Amino acid sequence: MIGRFAIDPPAIDDSLSQMVESHRAKTGQDYAAILLFGLWGTVDCSPEVRLYAAYRHLATNPEDGPNWLETARVHLEHGDPDQALAIIGELERLDSPGLYPNLFSEDPEAHRALILADSGKLREALDLLDGMRVRHSDSPVYHYDAGTVLHELKDFPAAVAAYEEAGEALEDFRRELEEEDMLDEMSVDFPAARLFIDAAKHAAEKSRPFNGERPLDLSGFRMEQA
Repeated sequence: MIGRFAIDPPAIDDSLSQMVESHRAKTGQDYAAILLFGLWGTVDCSPEVRLYAAYRHLATNPEDGPNWLETARVHLEHGDPDQALAIIGELERLDSPGLYPNLFSEDPEAHRALILADSGKLREALDLLDGMRVRHSDSPVYHYDAGTVLHELKDFPAAVAAYEEAGEALEDFRRELEEEDMLDEMSVDFPAARLFIDAAKHAAEKSRPFNGERPLDLSGFRMEQA
């Protein structure tokens, strides 16, 4: 158990622990930063290192929803989708105010869908994303993510339609922020996000294979990602 979460940390390898702790002593890098970026000043951003740091961080910050989600993604990268889904299940079970401050990027069900998709369970992922598109039709993210799954399934016309809906929702979102005079407060590069969506749409229109670029995360989206 970690806090309220019925999740046990993985077994700790002594040599890995010593290596990470030695690095922390030299650099002052905290566990959360290692989870996100790997070890500063090295090329070591392996899942093993990041998971070690993740569980050390979560042991003292068990309500850190975003880093639980990041930990789930690292488990998936490490080839353990079952543990990734177990974490998502706990996040859903323990849903509480403030745990997921950003609906677009930190919704547990969206992460469940993406884990299923990246595990090859495309139809299950699409069922979840289609439901989210109905419930959150104003979100460009869920339309885009559904488009990627349809793209991977080689249903190119449906993928194009989903990408188009993502582009329309993105423009509606931008217009709403502009009307409310909040556009400058958002860390979103809307032209870059639109180029990102349009590139995926163009590939689907040309029946090109899905390139693996998901999800669309509007939080802090910068131009260099386009």
